[in-house]
Amino acid sequence: MPDFKTVFWSFLVGGTVLAGLSSFAARAADVDQDVMNRGAYLATAADCIACHTKPGGTPFAGGLKIATPMGDIISTNITPDADHGIGKYSEHDFEQALRKGKRRDGANLYPVMPYVSYAALTDQDVHALYVWFMNGVKPVAQTPPATQLSFPSNVRLTLSGWNMLAGTETQETGDSANYDKMRRGRYLAIALEHCGTCHTPRNVMLMEKSDQYLAGSPLSGWYAPNITPSKTGGIGDWSEDDLVQYLHTGRVKGRSQAAGPMGEAVEHSTSHLTDADLHALAAFVLQVKAIDDSSEHQPRDGFGKANNIPDLRSGELTRIDNLSQKSPENLFDANCAACHGQNGAGTVDQYAPSLYKNSVVGAGRPDNLIMTILTGVNRKTADGHASMPAFGSTSDVQRLSDAEVASLVNYVSKTFGNGTYTVTADQVAKVRKDHTPY
Repeated sequence: MPDFKTVFWSFLVGGTVLAGLSSFAARAADVDQDVMNRGAYLATAADCIACHTKPGGTPFAGGLKIATPMGDIISTNITPDADHGIGKYSEHDFEQALRKGKRRDGANLYPVMPYVSYAALTDQDVHALYVWFMNGVKPVAQTPPATQLSFPSNVRLTLSGWNMLAGTETQETGDSANYDKMRRGRYLAIALEHCGTCHTPRNVMLMEKSDQYLAGSPLSGWYAPNITPSKTGGIGDWSEDDLVQYLHTGRVKGRSQAAGPMGEAVEHSTSHLTDADLHALAAFVLQVKAIDDSSEHQPRDGFGKANNIPDLRSGELTRIDNLSQKSPENLFDANCAACHGQNGAGTVDQYAPSLYKNSVVGAGRPDNLIMTILTGVNRKTADGHASMPAFGSTSDVQRLSDAEVASLVNYVSKTFGNGTYTVTADQVAKVRKDHTPY
């Protein structure tokens, strides 16, 4: 198994998070390289780049718009620039922000920053992260727009009460690199990857329901699914190797493919973890408390088969000015069949996956199928680039109306998947509204 240095210097040298400026390189060379390597790995495991980098922006310079029930929160610059980032933060300041959600000026951070989870980080790992952010990240002189929330959400002092009620994870001790497999997996899941931030449902106060850890939760138009080892509602039919493959590549043939926020997590974080850490993480997730889902009564990836239907194409051309509503079958033929096949089997190599035995199509909720059609798929890992065009308002191929998306979702679900729901145009419109594009 490659060590941290081999894996992550190859990753960093690729240009994702380090710059080649001479003064910057000289500064980085002055610190303990083992600590730097560890900090780089931890920052990748914690997926800091995902939230603190806007699309097309400079790594860690902030500016990403994060949709919450309180309104849109803009991520901050966490590069070591003294005036625009965290360059003036002492290690104590850094630790307070990371574990307690406190800015250098004492103001509360909004809990989109997962300090509730990061509170579990060891002192050694906090130190390594601080050393790397201060010496291994390029300073960027750029201040993102300020978050503008309405009253009372804009009063950060009110978060003190929220923090008291929500609590935080218990700080771990010892050297996290030497934990046994299950303890290491728990540390990765809870402290670094903070899986519960997305996959655990929340109460009316937006606090995670601790008794429903990883049982699934809405997420900006998407639905972070139940990933407990429930045999019906979760991933209880997955093996450890299945989950490792998914975390490493973003896909498992005949089971699932990562898109949206999970696609980003795979691309920026889990695909860069060592095999040992992936197995530790998978082993931990597969032994948490199994929680069944009332909307799902068999595995999401256990539905459907190839559809044996005749070719609908008559040879007659469709006029571009013909705005009449197409039938569901014709919508599928015009927009999906070229890649997924008329029978839904996908391509031979499964680059375009099968629509049956597919956890998105077989889910008891339509959210992720709607979002996949609207926003497409764009995921890059060492395994390759997975891409599907979007059919939403920014589509470069075909912009489908709310009614057309609803018709297509219902057809795909009933033909290849669960088929227990009927999506309306109003539901699609709501999903569009709930999803805040960057």
